[in-house]
Amino acid sequence: MVSIEDLGKRWNRFFNQRLLPDPAQRRLVWAVVFFVLLTAVIAGYSRPEKVSVQAGQPASRDIDAPKTIINRPETDRLRQEQAAAVPDVYELNPSVSKAAAEDVSRFFAKAKEVRADAALTYQQKLAKLKAESGVTLDDESLALALRAGPAGLANLETWTSGVVGQVMQGSLRADTMDAAKQQVDAQVAALQLTSADRNFVSALTKATVRPNTVLNQAATQARRQEAMDSVEPVKILKGQRIVREGAIVTPADVAILQDLGLLRQGFDLAYFAGAAAMAAILIAAVGLYLRVMARKVYDNEPALIMLGIILVVTAFLAGAVNTISGYLAPVAFGTMLVAILIDRPTAIVFALILAIVTGLVNGNDFRFVTVALLGGLAGVFSVARVGQRSDVMRAGFLVGLANLSGILALSLIGARSLYEVETWRTYLWGMVNGLVASILAIGSLPFFENFFGVITSVKLLEISNPGQPLLQKLLLEAPGTYHHSIMVANLAEAATEAIGGDPLLARVGAYYHDVGKTKRPYFFIDNQFGVENPHDKISPSLSTLIITSHVRDGVDLAQQYHLPPAIIDIVRQHHGTSLVSYFFSRATENGRAEEVVEEDFRYEGPRPQTREGAVVMLADSVEAAVRSLSKPTPGRIETLVRKIIKDRLDDGQLNSSDLTLRDLDAIASSFVRVLSGIFHPRIEYPDTVLAELRKETRNGKNGRENGKDSGKEVQNGADHTNGESDANGRTDK
Repeated sequence: MVSIEDLGKRWNRFFNQRLLPDPAQRRLVWAVVFFVLLTAVIAGYSRPEKVSVQAGQPASRDIDAPKTIINRPETDRLRQEQAAAVPDVYELNPSVSKAAAEDVSRFFAKAKEVRADAALTYQQKLAKLKAESGVTLDDESLALALRAGPAGLANLETWTSGVVGQVMQGSLRADTMDAAKQQVDAQVAALQLTSADRNFVSALTKATVRPNTVLNQAATQARRQEAMDSVEPVKILKGQRIVREGAIVTPADVAILQDLGLLRQGFDLAYFAGAAAMAAILIAAVGLYLRVMARKVYDNEPALIMLGIILVVTAFLAGAVNTISGYLAPVAFGTMLVAILIDRPTAIVFALILAIVTGLVNGNDFRFVTVALLGGLAGVFSVARVGQRSDVMRAGFLVGLANLSGILALSLIGARSLYEVETWRTYLWGMVNGLVASILAIGSLPFFENFFGVITSVKLLEISNPGQPLLQKLLLEAPGTYHHSIMVANLAEAATEAIGGDPLLARVGAYYHDVGKTKRPYFFIDNQFGVENPHDKISPSLSTLIITSHVRDGVDLAQQYHLPPAIIDIVRQHHGTSLVSYFFSRATENGRAEEVVEEDFRYEGPRPQTREGAVVMLADSVEAAVRSLSKPTPGRIETLVRKIIKDRLDDGQLNSSDLTLRDLDAIASSFVRVLSGIFHPRIEYPDTVLAELRKETRNGKNGRENGKDSGKEVQNGADHTNGESDANGRTDK
């Protein structure tokens, strides 16, 4: 069965090395992939469920409003009623009254002119007056104007002008002309005239008067608009029932459903364009932050992929739970993962991004954004120090408290009663959110750790357990090396902490750095307890091959036991390309220096690439060298420590580790402090106690053999600078 770790390696070989070898192209491809996924999540969850209804047909189910909107049909109806109640605005035009009076004067002037024309017959005069008078009168009235004498014609003009003037003083509209004509009849009847004269005055007046009041369209429209604006919009509240099951759907219901975005009307291009734009903005914001503020993360492709997965998965979960409550959105799940797997500053930015997404998939509700942001930030800071997976559960409890505080504050701001059932339910969701987020984070960590080769403090603590199979193997098969590794781990942890590195990584890397010695444990002085040294019988080149092979053997074992890549790198790099100087010196004895190639007596490397790997290299060398000092006083320890570090620096072994001279000084001081505490002066025993110890030694105890070995180490001069501490100076650590 293929493990998750092997699957990740296969994917890396296929995708990174074969399909897209250019890192910039791969980043672009991943950005597009996560953009598409995030767009789908936002578009899928922020859009309300669609319904299919037709006006005049019964509804198949109850339909409630998912948000508060304006009831457009009802509001429009009320506004139209108000506008219809506003009367038209008319304005009196004095020029119309003046024109009517001029028409009367013109008629009589024309009548006098026609009467005075002796060349015309009566019929011709009648026709000419009818055609040129400018008014429409019957033949009887025209005949009266032609037959009347000068005095009579003057009286008719006076009477007609007077009636026209009186009638035109009032407001005459097109729709009130019938009433105006009745007024003319009443005023003419009041005159003391003959029947023929009354008919003439009445006919000419009615032919002359006209509407003198016109409609003011602008003023009328302004008053109607003012009346419409005074109408308060009718609202449909969130959760309000729009259509009941079985009720006949009206056109107004259809319009409301359309305004709510609930009506199924095919593909909504504008909506998906908005979702895509928002997804693009969020992806671009994350990318820009990483490129400018977190370049190491930006250049780390597995980290980018993890961020994308966490973003999409958390957004999906936030949308999936919104049918229950937006307060359940597990934003803290995403921020805790980012804080544990990558770093806290990036996790803080992610808290903001995920809070925005939570708001989008929950109807753009600011309350959910606020609580999601508070819970996400609480998740970041609560996993600042994770020593074991149970600490993530504790972090979940703190997230729940942060959610609860946010919900309580929002309830108080909204003046909601704290005793409402709905309020207490939201408190429950806030606490459940923290619990769910921590459970999801704990369950997801192994996937990210194994598939992407990420090493977390939780993973480091797990593999540092002495009960781990590979450490048990080291303890049982190479106990001396196991003890040496524990000492190196103490040194490495203290020194790494002094330079601001990862002390836990250095400690665990030191635990495993020499596991390759379990393959041939008795070829190393750590595990030789009073037995013959096998290097006495083989050539220096073969001894070198055996010594250096423990690095390759260690890497193979580390991979076999599925140790994280960071630990494997420390195993591979803890000797760098340093020289196995003792065997090189033996090989060049007796004038054979020209026949020996120095590279054959060096480790394969590579040199340490990280600060932690370099510290483990130095701690390994220092611990082996100091143990072979006959009198390890603080002064001698410091001299030896600084000499070893200088030799490693001069040999170029620290060139790739990014250590500074100040770091090296801090490392040396830390080594000296720890070693001085280990090799402190002992209280001398009384003679009687010493006698008993000698007696025990003569009875076969190991003290004499170990004493002989220790003496040989000093007598024959162990190669401290290379970390070799064989009793005869023959084996390398």
